[in-house]
Amino acid sequence: MTSTCRYDSSLGLLTKKFIALLRSSAHGDLDLNCAASQLKVQKRRIYDITNVLEGIQLIEKNSKNHVQWIGNMQDTCEIAKLQQRLQSLKNQNQSLEKEYKQLNDIKQQVDLDIERVLMSNGSDCYLTLDDLTRFELMIDAERESFVVVNAPYDTDIEVHTNDYYPTKKLTDKKKITKTKCYIRVSDCSKQHLRVSLKQKGY
Repeated sequence: MTSTCRYDSSLGLLTKKFIALLRSSAHGDLDLNCAASQLKVQKRRIYDITNVLEGIQLIEKNSKNHVQWIGNMQDTCEIAKLQQRLQSLKNQNQSLEKEYKQLNDIKQQVDLDIERVLMSNGSDCYLTLDDLTRFELMIDAERESFVVVNAPYDTDIEVHTNDYYPTKKLTDKKKITKTKCYIRVSDCSKQHLRVSLKQKGY
């Protein structure tokens, strides 16, 4: 059984080599003696192949030792192009997977570094009123409002908005285009923070 499988496998590979040799020959004509010599096999193995190819009308015999390819050249060319395209896509996919893995490794390392910094400098992770004031100046220039909430879990938050927002620096009223709300909650709690946003006027 094993020897039969090996024979079938080697014959299939030999057939592919024979067809490639036939297709590359001048005008699709091939001398079987030359084929046996180039493929380094006995001539009877070549006959096994030609008998099958002739039976499915891919080749025809020009003479005793010559065969001619008569299969559909266009279909074969299209298959070759598709195979090249498939191999190109496989190579691109392998390259993208490699790049994704590298980026994912970098992200994981950055996350670990950030966590390490936060754990070792937790007492310094805070904002002062001056910091918030600087944020306010930056956001005013972008016509946004900035909200910071330090709240425990199970806190209900309602954001009321009106059409115009009075600023400290300007006497006229400025229209709000965006609102950012940053909510700081305890990391050790397993409960969820309930947040509701409602469009209301004051």
